[in-house]
Amino acid sequence: MPARTVRIGVIGDFNPEYRSHHATNAALQHAAAQLGLNLGVTWLATGSLAEPLALERLAAFDGLWAASGSPYGSMEGALAAIRFARVREWPFVGT
Repeated sequence: MPARTVRIGVIGDFNPEYRSHHATNAALQHAAAQLGLNLGVTWLATGSLAEPLALERLAAFDGLWAASGSPYGSMEGALAAIRFARVREWPFVGT
């Protein structure tokens, strides 16, 4: 039986200079490997999360992770995504 694929949306503006952003990716990959899961990680730019279709986009993920390394490009977008997860009791991790 093929491994299940889990899709995680990372709320944040990926910056290759932030070690914590690389560590987030590595931690997610490590956890998926230990659980025998395939993993799809997508970084979600916070500016895009303030747009009208953002809720539909967020619903496509199995879980959401709020990245460290703020300031966010759009605090409004980041908070909208966090609100989405909390109101809908979506799997969510904030760091």
